[in-house]
Order: sequence, then C-alpha cells, then structure tokens
Amino acid sequence: MQKQPVQIIIIDDDPHMGTRPIFVKLCQAYGKENVIWKENPNDGLTYVKEHLTRRTIIILDYYFGGKVNCIDLFQELQGVSSLLYFIVSTAKQIEDIPRKDLKAFINNHLMALGDKTDGYHATLKQVEKAIDYLNSRVDCILEEWILRHERFKRETPYMTVDGTAYSLEDILNEIRKDTAFGKKMTSNIISTAITMMQRDIDKIK
Repeated sequence: MQKQPVQIIIIDDDPHMGTRPIFVKLCQAYGKENVIWKENPNDGLTYVKEHLTRRTIIILDYYFGGKVNCIDLFQELQGVSSLLYFIVSTAKQIEDIPRKDLKAFINNHLMALGDKTDGYHATLKQVEKAIDYLNSRVDCILEEWILRHERFKRETPYMTVDGTAYSLEDILNEIRKDTAFGKKMTSNIISTAITMMQRDIDKIK
C-alpha cells in the first residue's frame, strides 16, 4: 500500500499565486488536492492546526507587506508542531534579512531558505529534498507500517496507557501532533530500533 501523499501548504499573500509556475508545477507533480494555497496568513495558520495528521511541508513567504511578521507566524506554526517542514521563500538577498530573523530561523530549525529570484525549479528541488527527509522520519515509517494493516485492525485498540486505549491510527496521530504521548512513543520506537541494531552488531562480533 502506498504512503499517504504529503501535503504542501503555501502561505503567501501574492494574489496571483494560483497561476504562478511554482503553484502549477507543484499541482502537476503532487496533485491539486495535495497543494493548498492560503493568501491570508491567519487562514494558513488555522488550516495547519486543523490538518496535523498528514505529512506537511510549508512554503512560507518572508514578507507580507507589513500586515504580518513572518518570524512571528513561523514561530507560532513551530509551536503547533515541531514535525512540520518549513521552506521560507523570499525575494530579499540574505544579507538584507535582519540578523535577528536569521537567528530565529536557525534556532527554530528552518529546513530551507529559498530565493524567489532563483525561479520555481529551485523551490521544486527543495520540496523534493523535504519529501526525502520526511520519508525517513519515524512517524512516516510508522505510517507506512500501519497502512499495511487492514482498516479494522488499524482502528482496533492496540495498547492501553494510563487507562486510555490507543489504536494504531491514534498512535500515529499523537506522533504527528507532537503531543507528550507522541514524543514518548517516538523515543520508545527509536530506543527499540537502537537496541535491536546493537543486538545484531553483538552477534557479528
């Protein structure tokens, strides 16, 4: 069974974004239903909050004409979930971006800073790299494993923690939403994988 397609959310106040080459090419490559454009930053924030259960790449405009501060929006989105992949797109030269903004991007794990003047091909490559990264992340690997199960098995209680029953899909959603339970599950999965690898290494010695 194939993985759930990644969703690409563009938050950009360009009123013509719907006809721009980057939007058209992304729709052609990943499907119109998986490419979402929000002209209003607040609408973009709301949409992200309501669709956290999918692998998500956000292409965020740097300058909103003074209506919204990109850094504030970026940090608020990061606060929603640390599992989002951000590409900030700007027509500014890097040396023209305030140092405090660059520090905020670095400290909050911005994945890519794109130059709009490089053309849409550069952004497409950044999206491809983002998808490669997402495909190797714990929640995405878990998603692939869960989707191999029949639906009724995915929705059946799989484990109980502190009196709360979780199905496989519940566990995946908790990881995607970056909840305390989700973080604990991710840590446990990684620890288990490391333990199994270490056992294999010890057998080779």
